[in-house]
Amino acid sequence: MKGNKQQVSLVNRRFLRVKIFQALYAFYRTEGADLQKSERELFESVTQLNQLYLHLLALIMHVEVAAREILEANKNKKLPTHDDLNPNMRFVNNRVFKILKENKSLQIIMERAKVSWNEEHDELRKAFKQFKTEDAFNLYLAREDDNLEVDIDIIVTLFKENLGVSEFVLTKLEEMNIYWRDDLPYAAVALIKTIQSLDASMIPESSIIADLYKNKLEDQKFVKELLRKTVDFGDDYGALIAEKAVNWETERIAPLDMLLMKMALCELEHFDSIPVKVSLNEYIELAKIYSTPKSKLFINGILDKLVVDLKKIDRISKEGRGLVE
Repeated sequence: MKGNKQQVSLVNRRFLRVKIFQALYAFYRTEGADLQKSERELFESVTQLNQLYLHLLALIMHVEVAAREILEANKNKKLPTHDDLNPNMRFVNNRVFKILKENKSLQIIMERAKVSWNEEHDELRKAFKQFKTEDAFNLYLAREDDNLEVDIDIIVTLFKENLGVSEFVLTKLEEMNIYWRDDLPYAAVALIKTIQSLDASMIPESSIIADLYKNKLEDQKFVKELLRKTVDFGDDYGALIAEKAVNWETERIAPLDMLLMKMALCELEHFDSIPVKVSLNEYIELAKIYSTPKSKLFINGILDKLVVDLKKIDRISKEGRGLVE
């Protein structure tokens, strides 16, 4: 297994669209809102994904602390059993824990970010005790093959089936940041990829954590332009939408639907390298999450009509290989 650290990044375009959507919604709901301030807050919210990711890494690492403490406590029982005195140490000696604990750059980053689950220690003891009762854990202890790949599999299982869906963990993350419950899937994907990319040959000086951006300059440019141009051309797009919403008065169109369509039109018109189908699909997916059940069909119908019209007058024109339809 070879490390793929350079391929692991937290941010993808869907996440950025969600953050831009949230920023625009707040902007339009705030009287006298300042677009530059909205932009700064938007980038800060993107950066917070990195903090969430670090909390998930720390969460994984703290389980080892809780597990080791439980094993030691069992040895000191008044009437310890044979298993208490001779515990299976395979889980606490898991190679993933060892690599993470010994990584110097990760230690420094965690300390600077002040990331810790110490206050939730008792809850994580309970989580580990629950995990000990599950088949996946006991099969792991019984396996004859003993290598990093097996160790990675059990840690991924621990996160996917236990910690990552724990109401306690979700509630705690939401207390830290109200957006983190929604952002969790993006950080979780990066966490799992990080763990899966660990390599037995890694040294403590290796850089193992995910980058925030895959391509920082391109992604930040995408954020700035989509935010600003949606505002700049918002009235124009609103008028275009109103023309096609024949049986609807503009005021009756749900604000979230209107905003999603304005963003979609902005992306369709001003981002030549993004295929039309990609943009349409992305905003239909966002409508499924953030709007009403009927919104998907309504938004899809309006945008389909506008794409035809805007192509005829060259307001939508895609360039590059595979983009010209």
